[in-house]
Amino acid sequence: MKVEILSSKVIKPSIPTPLHLKEHKISFLDQLVSPIHFGMVFFFLPSDSKSSTAVSNTNENSSKTCDQLERSLSATLSRYYPLAGRFFKGGFVVDCNDQGVEFWRAKVNGEIAGIVRGSPEMKLIDALVPDPLGMARSDPWPVLAVQINVFDCGGIAMGIRILHTIGDGVSVLAFLKDWGSGDRAGLKQELVCCPSFELGSLFPARKLVELKPLPPANSPPNRLVTKCFLFDGATISALKSEAVASGSGELAERKPSRVQVVTAHIWRALIQISQAKHGHLRPSLMSFAMSLRGRLIPFQIPENSYGTLVGHTTVRYNPGESNTELNTLVGLLRNAITKTGNDYAKARHSNEIYSMLINYYNEIGGDKPGEVDLCRFTSWCGFSCYGINFGWGRPSWVATVSKGVELVFLLDDISGDGIEAWVTLNEDDMVEFERRHLDNNSTMGICSKL
Repeated sequence: MKVEILSSKVIKPSIPTPLHLKEHKISFLDQLVSPIHFGMVFFFLPSDSKSSTAVSNTNENSSKTCDQLERSLSATLSRYYPLAGRFFKGGFVVDCNDQGVEFWRAKVNGEIAGIVRGSPEMKLIDALVPDPLGMARSDPWPVLAVQINVFDCGGIAMGIRILHTIGDGVSVLAFLKDWGSGDRAGLKQELVCCPSFELGSLFPARKLVELKPLPPANSPPNRLVTKCFLFDGATISALKSEAVASGSGELAERKPSRVQVVTAHIWRALIQISQAKHGHLRPSLMSFAMSLRGRLIPFQIPENSYGTLVGHTTVRYNPGESNTELNTLVGLLRNAITKTGNDYAKARHSNEIYSMLINYYNEIGGDKPGEVDLCRFTSWCGFSCYGINFGWGRPSWVATVSKGVELVFLLDDISGDGIEAWVTLNEDDMVEFERRHLDNNSTMGICSKL
């Protein structure tokens, strides 16, 4: 399939941002996340598809569809005004002078079902979102860019790139859901909510003097590869049974979650891959992102807050202290999440939150010994990615794009029972990871989507 860019224009807020909102202050939680434009793609099948989640669209009216999306985006940006602004790298504010959002229209010569139901190449998925290099070369940085891809069959893939510094996954999906609500409602703004941008006042940005520099790399970076692996509901049930059967009574009484068993299973595979590569088991440090929404009760954070509200927990595997049985790794992860969640819940001052985050980033960065492997995990499971609706029904598939760091990114599948694990590893490790998971003799129902 070939993706051809047809046009681009800048979409500005339909109502100018008031003078007193011209500067959006970011928080120190925003400061500490990776300053990248991460990408997501939402696929909508055409109405003649057999899917119940189909877009009523054809080549003849695709232009009208894009026109409506532009108008509703403009109206939505009036409420999400920082997304139309510009961010100076290393700065503490977003310049909200309504510079606008780049809006690309593209056509794809192929059938969208071939992607949704097939095994597309990662480079095709990457081509459906705005170019990250172009966004990164801009000075100051744009916050958001959108690419609407219309397929020959009439299906639509909506690709976005958004600056991670400005908000977390919950914030991004809230924006997309509000944009969809406005599009369905014919721009009646009373039907959508207004976000709160107060996190910069609750957790003011500051100079990160306590953050230790990363040690120099010992070898040139390897080429990274991103692939998607589907853990269906039956496979996850089997993993839960494995963890419970060999675990303690606590696991039997309070069964592990989908995310916990999939995370532990993949972590075990990465530990074993490292063992095969080095000839012995090595210590492993897992980084697991966890939402702080609903945990920081004393700070009275509005439910509709836009920004980064993500904490992190770390889980250590030491060969001399633990084994690599699934129940052991699930227990380590569960205990770490519980402890970290309790620590954040006890915080009464923003400085306590700041100290916990700095300690985390130093633990996985400047303080991490070279002989310890780092495994990063983040999850959007439970975020209702399939709840976005522009009047065409929910997406038939939600995908992410290639990553610039080794990372495991978990997403719900469309059924809500399974999990798609988007795994980014160096080439050699990916070969071994695939071999372990796609072995014909494996009893696990894990398949490679990409």
